[in-house]
Amino acid sequence: MLRGVGLLLMVVDHSYDWWLVKADNVGTWGNATEFIGTLAAPTFFVLVGVSMSLATDSYLTRGMTPWETIGLFTRRGLTIGLWGYAVNLLVFFEGNNWRDLLAFDVLQCIGLSMVLFGPLAVVAPNWTYPLLALAAGWGGQFADRLELSSYLGTIINGSPPIAYFPLLPWLCFVPLGMVWGLALVRWREHRVNLNRTTIGLLLSGVIALIATTYVDPGLGYRHPYLISVLFDWTVITILNSLLYASCLTLSGRLALGWLRDMGQETLLLYIVHHLVGFRFFRLIGWVKGRSWRGQFGTMGVRQATLLLLGFVGILYLITRVWMDWKSKNPVIRKVSDALL
Repeated sequence: MLRGVGLLLMVVDHSYDWWLVKADNVGTWGNATEFIGTLAAPTFFVLVGVSMSLATDSYLTRGMTPWETIGLFTRRGLTIGLWGYAVNLLVFFEGNNWRDLLAFDVLQCIGLSMVLFGPLAVVAPNWTYPLLALAAGWGGQFADRLELSSYLGTIINGSPPIAYFPLLPWLCFVPLGMVWGLALVRWREHRVNLNRTTIGLLLSGVIALIATTYVDPGLGYRHPYLISVLFDWTVITILNSLLYASCLTLSGRLALGWLRDMGQETLLLYIVHHLVGFRFFRLIGWVKGRSWRGQFGTMGVRQATLLLLGFVGILYLITRVWMDWKSKNPVIRKVSDALL
């Protein structure tokens, strides 16, 4: 369900950024929705770590070898990364911006993080995960000092041409999620009180929030700065706790079921959201400019908000149709699991 929240935050951020007229895009509303959107990517990266810990336990319990498990993570990561480059081509390529095809965006970073952390999730001692988070979170703030050439620099520390999500410091969220995932594995296997696990997670967020008061806001060379990492972790733990509390009741589960469903098809909806919300709307003139080079739309706040509400409804409808189709067609389900 938290994945669905992350998806919704991303859609809100992108939609207003793409559709608002320039004055509103750089105004109070545009800045506020952009701030909301900054929580989306950290949520996705944390949940990558959670999923890897849960999947590792599940695969090994079912009798898969460590090498087979690592192979699954590697294939999955490479597939997600390739989808990132496909989005660059299908959504953002205009025929003459060849360098933009190599933009290292969120899907590429998530995919490569799965490839890198796959072996660690299987063979590394659990106590190393917090150390990895610390190394990437703190050490990553100085990654601009690495003298890296060509595309390697783009991937690792965000050197040109375009890298919104270089590995450093974004990788720090994944091992944090792996620690969280280990707590859920313990609950699943030993039925440790989930309330206690949730409270522990929330307390870690409170500690992170307190830590922000001792961190130099300017420490770092690009987003997310260290203070942003701590703040994002605080918000994610609070969101998780609120969702957990809401789902303790049947009415809460029913009310939030749509977020759970959309969270199960995040990659599909990410691609559809870009193809329609940016590419198609750009073709019909609702989006001006070029992504990564600065873009704005033709709508005011009210018009963009109404369109956004309808767009989210359409995305949910696509989710339900796709899930129902998969449930009735094993071949489609197998292909979907492999590609999406």
